[in-house]
Amino acid sequence: MDRTEMHKEFKLLMDKTGGGSAPSFISAEIDRFLNIAQDKFVTKRAFGNNTRRTSFEEDQKRKDDLRTLVKNNVNKTLVVSANTKPNGFLFELPTDYRHSINEEAVISTIDVSDSSRRVSVKPITHDKYNKIIDDPFNKPSKDTVYRLYYGGNNNSSFTELITSSGQKVEEYHLRYLVTPTEISSDNNCTLASHTHREIVRMAVVDALETVEQPRYQSSKIELNEIE
Repeated sequence: MDRTEMHKEFKLLMDKTGGGSAPSFISAEIDRFLNIAQDKFVTKRAFGNNTRRTSFEEDQKRKDDLRTLVKNNVNKTLVVSANTKPNGFLFELPTDYRHSINEEAVISTIDVSDSSRRVSVKPITHDKYNKIIDDPFNKPSKDTVYRLYYGGNNNSSFTELITSSGQKVEEYHLRYLVTPTEISSDNNCTLASHTHREIVRMAVVDALETVEQPRYQSSKIELNEIE
């Protein structure tokens, strides 16, 4: 569906579930409901907070639901900062970053030519970092890279990659889910086409709840059944 078709279906379902007494919404308000529903859709499908209790890549439907949001990024530019952890290397995350799927890094041994190798990146919490950094059995080894989040602001976010002494991180390879483009007069829904009807139904449920229509509960049950 394009945006116009999603608006038409939203209005049709609102009129049907509201028994002809549902209020009319202007285009900007419908877009708002659709975008709220789109955001919920991505979160529920990514983390398993849904009736199937399956998250991204746990079954074929989940892979198909979010397939248009999968993207790769290769970052070779280090962010200079005096506040990194020992042997920490700071990289900026893509501006459309939402959730990580897979992470790898190209690391090399300092002062050794032709030593570059690509290894997996292991995300850890700051509490775990404090426990393992001095543990000889868990601290970063020659081919180990740990990742810590490093905060940011409204315009940018960062990630810190930590490797062992004598190693350096040259590239950060990130496969991730992007934040979907907002539905508007200039943009259609960028998720896979088979998800559009589900998103419209989710938007209708939110709208019915907002206006406290008596058909809200039955509409929500119907939505769960089609999911």
